[in-house]
Amino acid sequence: MTWGTIATLAVLAAIVLAVIIKLIKDKKSGKPSCGGDCSHCAGCSACEENAEKGE
Repeated sequence: MTWGTIATLAVLAAIVLAVIIKLIKDKKSGKPSCGGDCSHCAGCSACEENAEKGE
């Protein structure tokens, strides 16, 4: 592998890791991962939990 390939793989791995960390933080804080409006969502389990809490 060349240095360019290694650098590209490192950047892509960092981006994927950042996305995964963001999804985990959002899930722990109770935010839906779909990014939609829970008041119009009929099928999302995270949205149903928030609706039960009155959010």
